[in-house]
Amino acid sequence: MIKDNFALRLYSRVARLGSFSAAARECGLSQSQASRIVADLEADLGARLLTRTTRAVVPTEAGGEFLTRIEPILAALDEAEQSVRE
Repeated sequence: MIKDNFALRLYSRVARLGSFSAAARECGLSQSQASRIVADLEADLGARLLTRTTRAVVPTEAGGEFLTRIEPILAALDEAEQSVRE
């Protein structure tokens, strides 16, 4: 089970940006921290979400499907949080 949504948000940024380094900078993490968090998420899910090469990071088929499913959930969480703050 996934313990918090930070890993999901980080995965989403890595997948969209195609870069652990860029996503890590956005989140105030080191590249190695970002990589470890996503690797832990993959271990929790029991599935490889990203294909990593020296030139690119791209979602696997399972990773693309997961991304498609989690992004509306993350958006709904943002919306719920915003409504409570208002």
